[in-house]
Amino acid sequence: MKQILKTVWQMDRRNFLLILLLNIGVALTSSISIVLLIPMLDLLEVSIGDSGALGILLQPFAGMNYLERAVAIIAVFIVLMLLRALLNSFATVRQNAYLERYEMGMRKDVYQAIGSASWETLSERSGAELIQLISLQCRQARFCLQWTIGLIASAFSALLQLVIALWMSLPVTIMALVVGASFLFLFRPFLKKSKEYGQKAVEVNRELHRETQNQLSSIKEIRAYGAEDHHRKLFAQISQKYYDISLRTTQLRVIPQLCYSVAAAVLIGIAFVFSVLILDTGTAQLMVLVYIFSRLWPVFSSWQGQLQNIQAYVPAYETVQASICNLTKGQREPQSRDGSVNFTQQITFDKVGFTYKSGSEEVLKDLCFTLPRGSVTALVGPSGAGKSTTADLLLGLLQPTEGRILVDDVALDSQNLGAWRKRIGYIPQEPLILNATIRENLLRFHPEAGEEEMISALKRSLAWPFIEKLPNGLDTVLGDNGVRLSGGERQRIVLARVLMGDPSLIILDEATSALDYESENFIRQTIRSLREDTTVLIIAHRMATIRGADRAIVLLNGRIEEQGSLQELLQKQDSYLTKMVSVE
Repeated sequence: MKQILKTVWQMDRRNFLLILLLNIGVALTSSISIVLLIPMLDLLEVSIGDSGALGILLQPFAGMNYLERAVAIIAVFIVLMLLRALLNSFATVRQNAYLERYEMGMRKDVYQAIGSASWETLSERSGAELIQLISLQCRQARFCLQWTIGLIASAFSALLQLVIALWMSLPVTIMALVVGASFLFLFRPFLKKSKEYGQKAVEVNRELHRETQNQLSSIKEIRAYGAEDHHRKLFAQISQKYYDISLRTTQLRVIPQLCYSVAAAVLIGIAFVFSVLILDTGTAQLMVLVYIFSRLWPVFSSWQGQLQNIQAYVPAYETVQASICNLTKGQREPQSRDGSVNFTQQITFDKVGFTYKSGSEEVLKDLCFTLPRGSVTALVGPSGAGKSTTADLLLGLLQPTEGRILVDDVALDSQNLGAWRKRIGYIPQEPLILNATIRENLLRFHPEAGEEEMISALKRSLAWPFIEKLPNGLDTVLGDNGVRLSGGERQRIVLARVLMGDPSLIILDEATSALDYESENFIRQTIRSLREDTTVLIIAHRMATIRGADRAIVLLNGRIEEQGSLQELLQKQDSYLTKMVSVE
């Protein structure tokens, strides 16, 4: 709560104070307009009793005749109501703009934190969790701030209502204060419970997003295995959890409101009986009782509701803040994309070692090898040998914990990694195809490219012949993961995307392992045609994939077991490549 108040004050102090003043203005005009009911009752010759406070209200109209008093009172009342409506409208717009800016800023902070987080930190979180963080949790954090601002504004308004109420009737106001404060104290456990439910809501929402993503991404396999009923039950169970926690939260809010309503009815009844039967109170003084309980009593019930709402949304606020902190903690991601890296000779791994932050054992140990400019090198080894980690280091997604990576004798670091990535093309095993048009799939990664450049790259990757046959050509929507295309066609679009960047280094991470012979052969030939200007690193399990390579590096348990030309390694009787050939 303290941190939220600090955020409210620091975010935009001027606008917050303006919103506060506008809300106070709304409360003031509303209060005065109700107080004007007293002169109106006197105008109708209704008894106002002996209260001095009420008599003061009639003094501005002294000396006026009946018609003048009527016109004056009604005119003031109308002006006050119009002013209240204007102030309320302006306050609503300003407050909404204030909250929208806060939510937008929080989303930007989360997005920037994700973009600048180290690859290790980012890989620990699921896509569903990050989407939920940006969409749902930021919205709920905004609600937390909204209720906090409402509570602060209502506190100032309540102070104003209290002053007027004390002025009009001290005993009744004190009675309302004592009872209202007692209720706030009695319902304190509800605040703790609201925060517990809020935390459960965060967890259930995360589970719901994760399960939704899992089921949508595996819908083909679910149908193929005939497992629809099982997954339907899983989804129903999580949906039930969501329903239960929402219902409990609502019930927790309703109970105090019910108690406050019943208490208000009982207190007003007692006050009326006491005032009419015992004190013989005038009509106008009874209106004072109505005013006090209609304006002051709801303050306590609204505070209870606002405090419970704040507590319910505090976990979402804390989740967003903690996530931003965790994502940016120890970040090693370069922020600058400017500059250049000259690559005319070779890339060198100089005694490179790597250990993940979450692990204690080295994944890579003392790697020493070179990738000459224009060469094709195969990186092979069993699963878990460290091949993909080596590729991630070369891409600059990870940075060595020992040793260094040199490009023409210049070490890669946070100052030049951004520029280095502009010179790299990466083709993963699972081709990245967005649920968008072919044009957007290319322009998302090369926003300044023209149509001729796109078509040229698509022709070079032999993707253009099948694209021409699609209903809308470049503007054909490919669906989730390019569902309308075959594996080979998807890889050709990815290859075209790589070629548009005119890379100096291309990394194929098991990129052809799932392709048919014809598609794999084509990719291999296309890569071979680039070798004069482009260095290629092929990560593979199959001998057929690396036959065109100049040299090979064999990784075992994070260490280089063998390296040399393909011919040399194939001639060794017990080499890893010889075993690969015998298996195939």
